[in-house]
Amino acid sequence: MNLREYFELFRYLMEKQCLRQEDIVFVDNIADWCKERGIPEPDRGKPLKLILKDGQGCKLLLREDVPDEAIDERIRAVRIRDQVTDVASSRADLLDSPQRKLAFLFLNEYAYSLPEVKDDLLADEWAFNEMERLGYFKT
Repeated sequence: MNLREYFELFRYLMEKQCLRQEDIVFVDNIADWCKERGIPEPDRGKPLKLILKDGQGCKLLLREDVPDEAIDERIRAVRIRDQVTDVASSRADLLDSPQRKLAFLFLNEYAYSLPEVKDDLLADEWAFNEMERLGYFKT
């Protein structure tokens, strides 16, 4: 999946979180980009990363070409975490399009910048709530 094709989606999501579209940066590999700048990032397959700059804004790193498996792996992780609260169903089933998957991954990453989000379950919850607020699940 080429994330450049979803620039408008990321621009919209950045705007909704009061972030600037000028802070979107496309890279070949996020872990390599971070290493060159002394930023720890052990996940070589990470599709996107939000880097906060101590009150000076942020950068949204987007891996330009992301294998579908890398996206699917992260959605499977949501499905597994959902089992903590409900073994019969998973909110991950709502992530049924590339746009919804990418929106969730962005919002989940953004959630970690919030002081009240301390773990994966809280980040997932915040991201799903924000997607609902933005109208992603209206029928």
